[in-house]
Amino acid sequence: MGFRIYKGSAGKTRVRVVSAGISMEEDGLDFVLSQALDIAETEESLNEMNLTQTFNVCKEDSEDVPNFSLLEEFEIGGNIKLENTLRFGPPLSKDDIDTIKQSFESKNTRKNTNWSMTTFQEWRKHRMEITGAFIPDLVEMNDIEMNEWMTRFVLEASRKDGATYPPRSLYQLCVGLLRYNREKGNDSNFLDEKNLNFMGFRRALSAKMSELTAQGIGTVKKQAEPVSEKEEKILWEKNVLGNSTSKSLLLVYSVFFYNCKLFGLRGVDEHRNLSIGQFELHDMNDGERPYIVFRGRSSKTYKGGLNQRNVSPKTIKHIFTDMDLYNVYKEYMRLTTINDDDPNGVFYRRALEGKKFSKQCIGINKLSTLMKSICEEGGLEGNFSNHSGKRTCATALYQAGIEEQEIMNRTGHRSVDSVRQYKRPSDDMITEISSVLEPKRTKTSAACTITTPVCASVDGDTSASGAVFTHCTFNFTGL
Repeated sequence: MGFRIYKGSAGKTRVRVVSAGISMEEDGLDFVLSQALDIAETEESLNEMNLTQTFNVCKEDSEDVPNFSLLEEFEIGGNIKLENTLRFGPPLSKDDIDTIKQSFESKNTRKNTNWSMTTFQEWRKHRMEITGAFIPDLVEMNDIEMNEWMTRFVLEASRKDGATYPPRSLYQLCVGLLRYNREKGNDSNFLDEKNLNFMGFRRALSAKMSELTAQGIGTVKKQAEPVSEKEEKILWEKNVLGNSTSKSLLLVYSVFFYNCKLFGLRGVDEHRNLSIGQFELHDMNDGERPYIVFRGRSSKTYKGGLNQRNVSPKTIKHIFTDMDLYNVYKEYMRLTTINDDDPNGVFYRRALEGKKFSKQCIGINKLSTLMKSICEEGGLEGNFSNHSGKRTCATALYQAGIEEQEIMNRTGHRSVDSVRQYKRPSDDMITEISSVLEPKRTKTSAACTITTPVCASVDGDTSASGAVFTHCTFNFTGL
């Protein structure tokens, strides 16, 4: 297709479209194309200009011409001043990259991996010494070798004191070794049920765990106990919780305990990284009750990584019905922010004499034993740790009949099975269940009393009234 520009009648510029040698004008059609006309008008303008005017029209604006001198200056190492800050960060070394990768890894996960690999290496060294058989490194084994040596490992491994590992610990050893393999680039998954190359290993592991369970090893699991409603009242009555005294440590105890119970915080890791800016305390307004909003960040169940793109951090709004508890939070947040308005400042501050707090945070050793200290000062007996706080949250909601989804929103659990492990029935619930299962029998007294009138003698008057036999036992036997 082409265009033919020519002068038509009355001096008008016209365009004829020619396609495959056929002029479209033969069909009586004239096409006026804006783009073609612009070209034609430009040509006419240039034809009417002299040579100097033509060069002036075609001359580029100086602002549109690239400055190649800057590139030359950059290539020869000239100093170029940048008005804005650097867009990209400095180049990272391999060690820097590894540090970033491990920065958000759970410390317990790292401990498990190191413990598993250390145990395997000690077993490997011991077995090679007594048998003389060479055992390759775990990451260098093929599937056949790994199936054989992992089978022998789970059947022969034991603790340093010679005792047998409980079933759960034996499985955790295997999980740690699998994690180590993946870190080193070995993708052999010996715990995958679909991988038939390791069927022998999995059967051996399952048989060993079943054998240990039958022996009663690992059947009793030591867990942190929740604080019951009755025990919580004792803590308030003994002034371990609340703000009735002038001790600043009392406020620390109170906010720590209720951060666990209200927001489902666990252990020490979530408490240690808390900042003042994560809490928003709202006073009473227009008759509405005061409330507090907690905005969570990274936690054990939420890291915000690639696999949790569609998961949001925990955001909890708690409306106060107990004004004493509201006053505890209000006073603590007021005292800890008097001389420090930094929203990223630490939440738990060191308690000073009177109701004063230091800008320094509470040490990790002190923070890791706060729940135990609270229960000991209250005279509570049991296995209490910082984990008791989150268990108290789940248990209290469960005993009140709250739906599991709402319990998970508070505790932050991602699965129903996980939150169910935290729930504990109350003594009243256990008593009710026990009474339902017990036999329903009507209790009778051991002694019998006969009040039916009987005759005093064979020939006597049968109209005599009154009991003749009392507290008697009659035995009738066949003749």
